[in-house]
Amino acid sequence: MKFYTVPILLSIPLAFAQGQKNKQPVEQLDALVVESTALDSKLSDVTQSAVVLDGDRLEKIKAGTIAETLADQPGINQSHFGPSANRPIIRGLDKNRVRMLKNGTDVFDVSAQSEDHAVPADALLVDRIEVLRGSSALLYGGSAVGGAVNVIDRSIPTRLYKESPEGSVRTGYNSANDGWNYGAVGYAGTDSLSFQINGFKRDFDDYEVPSFSLPDGSKATKVVNSKGESSSYGLGGTHLWDGGYAGISFSTYENTYGVPGEHADSETRIELESDRFEARSELEINDSAWLTGIEFNLGYGDYRHDEIGKHDGEDEFETHATYLREGLEARAVFKHEVGKLRGGLGFHGLFDELKVQGEENGTIYSGVSGENRAITAEDSTRLAIFLIEEYDINDELTLNGGIRWESLQREFQGGLPDRDDSIFSASGGLSRDLGEGWNLSGNLSYTERAPDTAELYSDGPHHATEAFEVGNPNLKDETAVSLEVMLRKTMGKVTGQLSAYHTEFDHYVFLEGHGVQLVGDENMSKREYTGVKAEFQGLEAEVNWLALENQGWSLLLSAYGDMVRGENKSESTHLPRIPASRIGFGYEVQTEKLTFGMNLTRVFKQTKIPVHEEDDDHGDDEHGHEPTPTDAYTTLDAYASYNLTFGDTDGEFFIRGNNLTDELAKSHTSFVKDYAPLAGASVEVGLGFDF
Repeated sequence: MKFYTVPILLSIPLAFAQGQKNKQPVEQLDALVVESTALDSKLSDVTQSAVVLDGDRLEKIKAGTIAETLADQPGINQSHFGPSANRPIIRGLDKNRVRMLKNGTDVFDVSAQSEDHAVPADALLVDRIEVLRGSSALLYGGSAVGGAVNVIDRSIPTRLYKESPEGSVRTGYNSANDGWNYGAVGYAGTDSLSFQINGFKRDFDDYEVPSFSLPDGSKATKVVNSKGESSSYGLGGTHLWDGGYAGISFSTYENTYGVPGEHADSETRIELESDRFEARSELEINDSAWLTGIEFNLGYGDYRHDEIGKHDGEDEFETHATYLREGLEARAVFKHEVGKLRGGLGFHGLFDELKVQGEENGTIYSGVSGENRAITAEDSTRLAIFLIEEYDINDELTLNGGIRWESLQREFQGGLPDRDDSIFSASGGLSRDLGEGWNLSGNLSYTERAPDTAELYSDGPHHATEAFEVGNPNLKDETAVSLEVMLRKTMGKVTGQLSAYHTEFDHYVFLEGHGVQLVGDENMSKREYTGVKAEFQGLEAEVNWLALENQGWSLLLSAYGDMVRGENKSESTHLPRIPASRIGFGYEVQTEKLTFGMNLTRVFKQTKIPVHEEDDDHGDDEHGHEPTPTDAYTTLDAYASYNLTFGDTDGEFFIRGNNLTDELAKSHTSFVKDYAPLAGASVEVGLGFDF
């Protein structure tokens, strides 16, 4: 990147801002409520880290996937297996340690099984995204030891629209992949009923990148086989009354996308279909001495995806594998309050059926080498009870705590005996108000996670990552003890927070390289699921400063940064694919109609990779899929939006410039970083209306 261009690009909009007029002073907003917590706590009162994105803040950063939308939040990264198959990574933890939720229940996908599997949720029409980190995700179980991402789309309306219908329309174009998206959502109602209908479509071509060298030495300026298209439609209805509501919704989602990497020449693609049904109700209780409300949430999902591609030298496409998942999740929470003690007693159930068909069933237990027996399907049942409490010692000091016990029962088709696990988690925290918007909090948690079936019984080739993966049936339950301390400031011209955390794992499960495995006439990197002692520690910081507030315009300066270290303590080395440290700076100028700004982000070189004394090549294999160092990069992004008004309709036109200096950027967390770098310089334009 040419750094001398940065101050010029930064200074032009600042100079332009001096001429803007008629801006009202920035107002202090009410504290955000974290809907994903059992007690709907205010963000300023939660003793564990949480992120709430909604309104203009969310609209400004919406991208093609949920993970990409969240990727620049402190402590959150993305797996990036191309532009379609992305999953959030929270504090270095991903897959079976991060739960993906939609309106509080599972998305019912198989994205945790493999990096090339997409999450069946799109950010275009999302109303709100909440991220719970660490022990704040207690009520979602051991599979949320790293955190939970809750995508909220208001498919079940929670207020009346009897006065007049309301709705939103969104459309946009991205030059990096010649991509278009457009969608709409509408609301209407009567004196006691509200209805919602929505739909969107997104399609794009292979995306452009700065010129780079592929592993075979050839040059590329596009990521081959990264194109895709997706669409969805849904509807919902709610009956509302004084003190409560009850509603249902249905949606269907389709996504067809290419899989970049070594198999791009075979035009490998995934065709995904997902149907979803939801029911939700909240009821206020006013005539009880202790019970204040009841919440019920239910989700049902029917998911399928086919993995399709060509064999070498052939022109016909074949379906190599089919994943089928059907699930039902229900949660009931009884809220109560006695004096200064308030809390929620909850009951949770998750019932799953997973089947894998085809000659190449990836990590799902194909029994190729005979080290583990083949499994064709599994049925699982999770039943849990949890209790979360808060107690105000005085006006400044609050204690909170929670416990959860869970039973996990799994039945396998393939001759393996059934498996039963009992899982326990607990957390406790303290929050102290220091005055003038300052708050200091700390939290200590203990979490257990039963090994996933793939971690136990895998035995087959995983072509997405070009590895032969072998499970270990003797893996013990993973346990984690975590301590977090957080300092917040939520009022005044300077706001932000600083978080520090330390987590100790026993029997931490991950894939470790163990030489090569011959599969047919192909040598594949062999990886075995291993349990070790591990340690994660990190820092996260975010600061916003209302530097200038003049008649007609205001200037907001911001900075953020994060770092995480993941250590394999059993073998005195690093864990694989831990996100690189980064730091970012930005500004935003606000006027009555126009908002514009820039962000500069530096992602540092990541050299902390697994290295063992016996590895002469430092973990590299002939395919180059073992972790290797990743170079640093700097990106410069800019955006501007202009408010439009047509009668009672409010609109916004926006333009974004991404990676304006066209820097070659590779994500250290990606399995295909050498085939699919991040996008190069591009422009995105869009238009939205709310009526």
